[in-house]
Amino acid sequence: MRKVKKREVLIVSVGKKRVIIAASMLAVAICIGVIIGSVAGYVTKSAFVNTPSSEASIGEDLSQLVTSQPVSEQPVSSAAEISEIPSSKPVSSAVSRPTSVPSSSSSSSKASSSPNSAAIAKEMEAIQAMFPNFYVDPTEKIAHKAGDKVAYLTFDDGPSALTPQVLKILADNDVKATFFVIGRSDEQSKKWMKEIVDQGHTIGMHTYTHNYKQIYASPTAFFTDLSKLNDLITEATGVKPQIVRFAGGSVNSYNKAIARPVADELTRRGYTYFDWNVSAGDAEKGATAQSIYQNTVNETLQFEKAVILFHDASTKHDTVKELPKIIETLKKNGYRFDKLDPSVKPIIFKLPAH
Repeated sequence: MRKVKKREVLIVSVGKKRVIIAASMLAVAICIGVIIGSVAGYVTKSAFVNTPSSEASIGEDLSQLVTSQPVSEQPVSSAAEISEIPSSKPVSSAVSRPTSVPSSSSSSSKASSSPNSAAIAKEMEAIQAMFPNFYVDPTEKIAHKAGDKVAYLTFDDGPSALTPQVLKILADNDVKATFFVIGRSDEQSKKWMKEIVDQGHTIGMHTYTHNYKQIYASPTAFFTDLSKLNDLITEATGVKPQIVRFAGGSVNSYNKAIARPVADELTRRGYTYFDWNVSAGDAEKGATAQSIYQNTVNETLQFEKAVILFHDASTKHDTVKELPKIIETLKKNGYRFDKLDPSVKPIIFKLPAH
């Protein structure tokens, strides 16, 4: 009888141990599952937090608008691509129209959403029959000579109340420059335009409204705007402008879809467009007199041929302040100064891939 009880006790004891072991194993499994879940959740959360937003806002300063790097001199036709700075050898490429262009009715969106290539091709054909007075005679381009250190000072967004000060500084230093103006049609602005031309500088077109969404809504919108500015400059100065600088540069975040066909049509009409390879940075947020001077001098010294971007808007007092010192420094470093004209092979940005 005692043997039977001992056996029963032993069986119960072994059973309890098995239950305890099973419970322990279950608890370990649950802990492992919790740990794995926590780690996975942390990794997922980290990945989400560190993923950049695809809807980054675009500021109005040029450092964010410009989406293409400057490249070397523009060939006679923009149908050919060109190599990246500092190389100056053109690389030929077949012309291809972009796959899309923004509709003029959707000016609230950027120029990246648009109809298909057939629609833009049809629009470009229509444009060729429009604006009959918007032509100039094509000019043969003269290549830059190695060893010739030349700086082209260019001023965008004028004329303004600061234009007379800029003109005086240029006259005092015996320097000629280029002014890419916008559509200011008041009588005082017309007089400043005339003064630019009368003092021997080049005047070019920088779009009438300078409204990116409006002018880059479609090729038709662009040429309508630019031809209006052409008429204003011709009326104010008696000189028909022959050169162009796109608002925001020839390739920017608003015009990628239409940049190539518009550039090709400008070239077909005899016009020459210019970008830049040196920026004073005076249109960027946080620009100071010191940064304008340093940006201009440091970047210019990297090139024998420098097309320098300044702005002639009424708020650019620091640009005016630093201009005499910039001219003096570049002269000491062996640079001569000249104005742009249609015979100068332009510095341009690389057109979008097709």
